[in-house]
Amino acid sequence: MKTVIVADDLTGANVSNSLLAKNGFRVGSLDELDPSADYSEFDALGLYTDSRGLSAEAAKTIVHDVTSQAQEHVTTSFFNKRIDSTLRGNVGAEIDGMLDALPADTVAMVVPAFPSGDKIVIGNYMLVNGTPLENTDVRNDPTSPVHSSRVSTIIRQQSQRSQGVVSMETILNGPDEIQATIDVLVANGAQIILFDATTDADIAAIATAVLKTRLPFIAVDPGPFTNALVAALTPPDNTLIKQKQLFIIGTVSGIVVDQLADLKATLAPYIAKIDPVALLEDQTAATETKRVVDDIIAHLADYQILAVATMIERTDKIDLPAVAAQVGLAVHDASERIVHGVAEIGYQISQAINSEIGGLYTSGGDVTKAFLAQTQASGVEIKDEIIPLAVYGRVIGGTLAGKAIVTKGGLVGDRYTITQCATYLATKISDAFYGEKVS
Repeated sequence: MKTVIVADDLTGANVSNSLLAKNGFRVGSLDELDPSADYSEFDALGLYTDSRGLSAEAAKTIVHDVTSQAQEHVTTSFFNKRIDSTLRGNVGAEIDGMLDALPADTVAMVVPAFPSGDKIVIGNYMLVNGTPLENTDVRNDPTSPVHSSRVSTIIRQQSQRSQGVVSMETILNGPDEIQATIDVLVANGAQIILFDATTDADIAAIATAVLKTRLPFIAVDPGPFTNALVAALTPPDNTLIKQKQLFIIGTVSGIVVDQLADLKATLAPYIAKIDPVALLEDQTAATETKRVVDDIIAHLADYQILAVATMIERTDKIDLPAVAAQVGLAVHDASERIVHGVAEIGYQISQAINSEIGGLYTSGGDVTKAFLAQTQASGVEIKDEIIPLAVYGRVIGGTLAGKAIVTKGGLVGDRYTITQCATYLATKISDAFYGEKVS
């Protein structure tokens, strides 16, 4: 097992677990550990203490006890003290509680940033959507108000352990310098080390550096840092390749642009832009198809979600009547060629990486129909409705038989809908990978 997550509430445990689940790891959230149970097949277990509203001393005690019990029954690479993304609760006391339960040389590595949630730390200060934490609504939280933006100040309110800070200047210089700074801080007595971070790339660099130190440590974060550590601890040949998602999007609309922007910010997919004009003539269509397919395959190893789309920015929208006239086509015929070109690109990708695809997402009825026809599918067995006009099912027949698929009308939903569909699809892919009953 890679980690045991100890959160101060159930929601926190689920958030950290969901980040891991999206990347293909097997996770579970438990009320408490069962000493007789076998958890060896799990990558992570989430436990929660319901301690956010308790006194600092009570919170420290319960975290200590849960960590001690977990040590007795589970072998793990590291423990995670999951903290709220806005630093509410008994942050310092719960760090102390976990450290008190572990060997004396264990160091708390604190990475509070959650970039996809617009929460970053720079200069040891947390900013939420660019606003200092103390100037947000969290200062008025009825049970756990926060009155400082400085991470070290919040922790020092409840912990007297020596702190060290790794600044953005060091983070930008990469893992080797981060590692060297950690080693110096620990040598000088730091037991809690705080890290600036503004992007997921920063967090990945910190994870690499922490593991390179070979120090015993706990991860203290709202989820992204633990996710990066677990990924770094997973050998490439153990990657759950069937967790890949292929998105085929031929819809041209402002709402799709907004949806893709949210998907990029939240789940970091790789998106290859299709030039729809190139699909209007046979020779250029063949060249464009090869370019996009090769582009996706080249990025396969580094991404869980891979997408092709004809419109990523609003400026990508073409004047279809004008470009159709330029090549001597009726508007309807031009539209049909683009639809079938997008479907062909999706088909060629799906055949090239068939064994690595766990699920598919198609947007636009015409594109979905053309894509399924290319794969010789006879249809889709509908299993569930995610939102109205966005459905989940399994492909019936053809080269992708049994694959999970989500199909959505192009103009359906709000800016979060594609991300919502991707998260839903990841859960179904994970179920299938582990041989569980898939509904």
